[in-house]
Formats: sequence, C-alpha cells, structure tokens
Amino acid sequence: MAVNLVITPEAEKAFSALLEDKQGDFVRITAGQACGCGRVGYQMQWESDRSGDDQSLDTQGLTLLVDKDSLSLVEGSVIDYKKESMSEGFFISNPNAPAGCGCGGH
Repeated sequence: MAVNLVITPEAEKAFSALLEDKQGDFVRITAGQACGCGRVGYQMQWESDRSGDDQSLDTQGLTLLVDKDSLSLVEGSVIDYKKESMSEGFFISNPNAPAGCGCGGH
C-alpha cells in the first residue's frame, strides 16, 4: 500500500541525485514527538531492510518507506528540498500535524 505524500519538483530532483551515492535499498522516513509539547520531528535515512508493515512510495528510482508507528504523522506531508544561505536539505511539513510549539524551547 502506498503512503500519501506530496513531493515537490525540487525534492524529486534531490531524490534523483541521491541515486548517485546510494547507501541503501530504501529511504526510510520516521516521525515522532520531538518534545513534550507535541511538536513533530521527522528523519530520513538509508535503510536496507523492509518490514511487512511498511507503507511505500516510489519516486525518481527510490522507494520511500514509512513504518506503521510513523504513518499517522507522515500521512499527508509535503517533502520539499530547499537550498538557502545557511542550510540545505529536505524539509518535511505536515498540515495535519500540531502547529508550532508553546513551550518556548524551539
């Protein structure tokens, strides 16, 4: 079954470039509470193993995997790739996730 994600054209280009330095069979996306205030944190990493419970999405020759524990926090997310003066990389945002942080720690 496929996970519902929106991948921007910039992110598609970046995923395609990842194939040049492929370090695993899949790219796993995980999500979890980043702190006690409900903020969601996302991570992406190379993975060689796939679980029977994983949801997947194929893009630019790569298979993205999301485990069942992260699915509710990843479903409906937008994956973008941004290159700014002080940072560069993938950014995941989910309009369905809690907005902002009220604890003042972020």
